[in-house]
Amino acid sequence: MTHAVYFCSGDLSPPEYHHYGLAAPLYTHFTSPIRRYADVTVHRLLAASLGIDKLPPVFQDKAQLTSIADNLNYRHRNAKWQAGPQWSSILSFTSETVPLTQKPG
Repeated sequence: MTHAVYFCSGDLSPPEYHHYGLAAPLYTHFTSPIRRYADVTVHRLLAASLGIDKLPPVFQDKAQLTSIADNLNYRHRNAKWQAGPQWSSILSFTSETVPLTQKPG
């Protein structure tokens, strides 16, 4: 299964973005807009598409929006890599081993 990515509409064909688990033709995911720039971006785009707010000029340029999506994907992959198993392995090798009946220290 491929990882989810941010993309600009028209950059991918429907088979490349169809969410098979939801059987939905379109899908987006976001959380509170105070947490991540990706969520702020999605909130702004949704607000503009619903006529609640105007589309910011930076999002009116498809090339620039595609660049933003690519940057978000790059940062997301790097964050996942940094939080990967290598850190837990390093921590497990450097932690003090103490029998369960003994208090650490």
